[in-house]
Amino acid sequence: MKRKAISIDIITSAFNEEQCLPEFFIQINNVIKREKLYKFRLIVIDNGSSDSTWSIITAHAMSNQQIVGLKMSRNFAFDNALSCGLDHAESDAAIIMASDLQDPPEVIHQFLRAYESGYNQVVAKVIKRETVPLVRRILTSIFYKMAHKLTNRMIPEFVSDFRLLDKKTYTAIRSMRERFRFLRGMSSWVGFKTFTIEIIRPARFGGKSKWLGSSLLFVISRAIKNLLSFSSLPLSWVSRFSLLVLFSFPFFLILLISLSLKHSADFLNSSILIAFGLISYTTVMLSIGIIAQYVGLIYEEVKQRPIYIIDEQINL
Repeated sequence: MKRKAISIDIITSAFNEEQCLPEFFIQINNVIKREKLYKFRLIVIDNGSSDSTWSIITAHAMSNQQIVGLKMSRNFAFDNALSCGLDHAESDAAIIMASDLQDPPEVIHQFLRAYESGYNQVVAKVIKRETVPLVRRILTSIFYKMAHKLTNRMIPEFVSDFRLLDKKTYTAIRSMRERFRFLRGMSSWVGFKTFTIEIIRPARFGGKSKWLGSSLLFVISRAIKNLLSFSSLPLSWVSRFSLLVLFSFPFFLILLISLSLKHSADFLNSSILIAFGLISYTTVMLSIGIIAQYVGLIYEEVKQRPIYIIDEQINL
């Protein structure tokens, strides 16, 4: 008796990727041809592109009913666009990846072999990314180490969004409807049996990197939100800072009085007061900043706006 083909949805987001998409379709097609036991469907989201990205998607979808095109009403975050794809997934398993070919399509073969071994999730861990500037590599390393520690090792270090999720896993992920999306964290949070494959991230096939083109301020701000959305530990730091200042004040007062009696030096006393004031002010401002970040995340949630908005669709 012939085995029923396992269905796979490959989900990708494209934002001004007219230079990469034609080659992306070619390489994905090469992967599909080699996997005879699987039935594939490709879900491509145009995430508010201003170039010919949607025209390329439409042309391929018109000639292949297994290619689904979804056009966003504007540019949403990358994770929101991938969430749109997961919301429309129907297969036995889904693979999410970037369309710029920095997530090598040939790794899909390794994903499927691990999936056949019984894993619910198969994730790609980036062990080398030489095309990324040194400063960005350092910031990335700091982010992953902090995420690893703040989430009690729930989020592994250097994992990417490139991964395979079986139906049980992606159904659990799409049931999480928070407005600020961090799919790597959400995928780790739902758990299930996970296998990690190490990859070397190649250079972009063409065009410019949207991530590298973003300002450092935006990248750092996004990273902070990613961390805070999956850990309340910084809030406990605020309480600890407050207690530290409260309990240290009597000792500071005793020190100030003893120095005044011993030296009678107005300058020394003023210096100590200024130093203590600066430390207290910095602590308070840092605490307010942490609380403000959490309030901002709460504010986005209570508005209950949709995660994304679809403008056009084809073959859905």
